[in-house]
Amino acid sequence: MLSIDRIAYQSKLVNVAPEIKGIAYLVLLILMFQGTPLIQATLFAILAVVTIYTANITIKRYVKWILLPLPFILISFITIIFSVTDTDTNLLVSVSVFGKYMGLNQEALPMAYSLFFRAIGCLACTFLFSVSVPFNQMLLLLKKCRLPSVLIEITMLMYRFIFILIEETANIYHAQQMRYGFRTLKTSYHSFGLLLKVLFVQSFDRYEKMVVSLEMKYFQGDFPLH
Repeated sequence: MLSIDRIAYQSKLVNVAPEIKGIAYLVLLILMFQGTPLIQATLFAILAVVTIYTANITIKRYVKWILLPLPFILISFITIIFSVTDTDTNLLVSVSVFGKYMGLNQEALPMAYSLFFRAIGCLACTFLFSVSVPFNQMLLLLKKCRLPSVLIEITMLMYRFIFILIEETANIYHAQQMRYGFRTLKTSYHSFGLLLKVLFVQSFDRYEKMVVSLEMKYFQGDFPLH
């Protein structure tokens, strides 16, 4: 079981109806998209505290979660505020290069701030939803939303194969480590190539075993959800 699933099943909100959590998630996302940076920052702080408390995780762990996508958000922030123009009229700080002015666009700062806090706020909403809704509840929520059964079944199978890939990757990697497969850069490249090759073969083998198992249980082409 993935750590995020373990956290979700142990969450203080696990017994709350998934419909309520789904509606709350959508409402929070709307507030994050429509609110001002001050509202977004305030909601982010509140959601961070609620997530840490209900999921029984440490502040350090939550900060690590936030830091993972933070570089991509910062790249977007810098891209918006950085401009190249013919004049330095609207530039807060500028440098002249080959007759052009490169610097920080003062007019783009409000939009960049709004984008930054909106992205961080939406991340906080998604983290709270992820650690409070186990996967079985998520499938029921998708069914309540009247999504096609095929889409729900594909989601369930993809989720299952995530565990298969992680398990097979860990087993192969540990076996290679025990044989000093990553001792040098050359052996690391070689071992990584072998890992991908064996992982591909093992994944198909596990898939065929799963198909045989389903056929033995008289699988009719659908997974009933209750």
